Amino acid sequence: MNHFTLTAILVSKDAIRFTPAGIPVMHCQLEHSGQVNEVGVARKIQMSVEAIAIGPIQRDLDKMDLGAEAVFEGFLAPKTLRNQRLVFHINHIQLKI
Repeated sequence: MNHFTLTAILVSKDAIRFTPAGIPVMHCQLEHSGQVNEVGVARKIQMSVEAIAIGPIQRDLDKMDLGAEAVFEGFLAPKTLRNQRLVFHINHIQLKI
């Protein structure tokens, strides 16, 4: 199963572009800061994640202000067939209030 959930802050977003089929796409950058328990030891985590919103979820991302915190859900996939760097594909956004 490939399911990824991350609480993060939206730090940047690109302009909307469209696939040849007319589907809206928006790339963004998310930042996460927190603490996890690894083998009984607290570990501080700070990371930046490249993400993409395709289709209707792109509208939700477009409405978000930079600096907004949300819970993002989706899956990880290689950027392209030739570039195996992972990109977070967002399919659900829940704003934190």
